[in-house]
Amino acid sequence: MSNVSGVKQPRLVLKYFASVLMLALLAYATFRIPLSWWETKSDQADRLETIADLSEIAIDTYFTQLEIGLRNLGSDLHVKPGKPDLDRAFKVVSLFQALHTELGNVMLIRADGQILLTGMTPYNANLPTLAKDPSFLKFRAELQQGSSFVIGKPVMSHIVMGWVSAARYAVTDKSGRLLYILSANLPDNLLQRYWLNSTTPRISALGLVRDDGYLVSRYPEPDDMSRDELYGKPVNSAMVEYLSAKDYPKHGQVTIRGSNGKVKDILALRRLEHYPVTLFVEMPMSEIKVAWWEDLHAPYFLMALLLAAVFAAYGLSIRRRKAWTSAERREALRHNYEQALHERSPNEIFMLNTDTLKINYANENALESLGYSLKQLQQMNLLALQPELGVESFGEKVEPLRSGNREAITYQTNQVRANGSSYPVEVNLQLITSDDDGEEFMAIINDLTALRLAEENIRKFNSPVERRAKRRE
Repeated sequence: MSNVSGVKQPRLVLKYFASVLMLALLAYATFRIPLSWWETKSDQADRLETIADLSEIAIDTYFTQLEIGLRNLGSDLHVKPGKPDLDRAFKVVSLFQALHTELGNVMLIRADGQILLTGMTPYNANLPTLAKDPSFLKFRAELQQGSSFVIGKPVMSHIVMGWVSAARYAVTDKSGRLLYILSANLPDNLLQRYWLNSTTPRISALGLVRDDGYLVSRYPEPDDMSRDELYGKPVNSAMVEYLSAKDYPKHGQVTIRGSNGKVKDILALRRLEHYPVTLFVEMPMSEIKVAWWEDLHAPYFLMALLLAAVFAAYGLSIRRRKAWTSAERREALRHNYEQALHERSPNEIFMLNTDTLKINYANENALESLGYSLKQLQQMNLLALQPELGVESFGEKVEPLRSGNREAITYQTNQVRANGSSYPVEVNLQLITSDDDGEEFMAIINDLTALRLAEENIRKFNSPVERRAKRRE
């Protein structure tokens, strides 16, 4: 009997130990499942906020570049009340549209609504008038209220026979009276260029919405909605109600609930820095659940099958995950996304030290245009590339940025390449503040060589005509 008892006792101990271990693992799973859900949801929300931050900067920068381009185009037209040189205006508008290949039709519209010409169509008497078009009357009223640049709500265009969203710039005389309107159709894929699959973690949509609730753009467009439904009326959703109730905040987050009352989507909201438009980045709750299950299912089943061995493996996975903190993941995502946006920009982009103007970063377009390597540029400051600007005069230029009186400044100068040649540029300089309260200058540089050449060609083209006109006089 004693031998039998001796055999049973280890079995009882093993059974007891296995039962205790099973209970411990079940208790751990009960604790771990909600904790894992909270961690995954928090991590995905952090990534969503990062995408929203970087997309807002990129889209605001694009609209800033477009506004500068339309302002320069307005200045180059040299139009006069009652006496527009429409042949020259057509050449200049056509050149602008050729340089901005992402834009749709660029139109010159008289203040009374008469379309004078487009980037593809010179002036002719058969061009339509928008004088009685309600949408034209609304956006003309917006421009006359004081803003020279407006991102319009979508309208049904009778020229392209479809819905278009346009950026519009008011050309005025010295007294501020509206003479003409420059209208540039924004590309349908405006937001697609910021949809980077390599760094975008399961977001389902990017969109821009005006304060009046009309969408400017959305990517991708939902399959279950026509474009008439999408752009022909204001959005009626919790997002628009939230924006209106909060007086269009700079940052925000909204949860969208389905008909069953459960959270369906999470939206991160960012109001553009310089324009009355809000960016929304949408992530469906179902994708958060997928990410959570991907994070949880393997350890969960291994715990059920392997007990203690899986417990150790799961603990090791937790320690590894803790070694790479949420902040580090967010910073890695920010770096990859920001680098991709800089490299895709058609302009030269520099990041500068605010005190020394030393170049910290230059994108590929800048390296190719100047003939320097990034390492060489990082040993230089901006004034070495733009020697026409003295230290004192440049200090006076950037003082409004340092004091907070201006959000951006624009100036023109010549920029020197590594081989000693130079070319005319326009510089848009902004003061950028990072999350850690550091500051840098961001210089967006537009090469004016093609524009200057076009102006010279137009001048040469017009010179014989002007001389013949003087001889006839």
